[in-house]
Amino acid sequence: MISVLEMGNVSVGGCDCCNSSPEEMATDYGCGERKEVFTPREREVLKRIRDAGERARTLKKQLAGHETYRLESGERKRIEAELDELRHLRTALEEERVSAAEERMRYLGHA
Repeated sequence: MISVLEMGNVSVGGCDCCNSSPEEMATDYGCGERKEVFTPREREVLKRIRDAGERARTLKKQLAGHETYRLESGERKRIEAELDELRHLRTALEEERVSAAEERMRYLGHA
């Protein structure tokens, strides 16, 4: 039979359950939040990555949909410039995602 561990007490010195210090607990990633796979910061970064990917797909469809007839050169350049900006944003967000994952590992005591 599997027994359920009771959570410890939270005091001025930190949490007895996860041994989090008061400073760590201030980041809202204590025992209860650790049941989640991703931290709030990671969820936000992943949402931004998905949003950028969806926007890129939309722009690529616009370009592909106009292959049968020519887009105005200004419109094509605008779409290509926005795609280039999204590539740069995606690179920056990937760095942020890695940083957030490392932060989660520190919270969990793995780093």
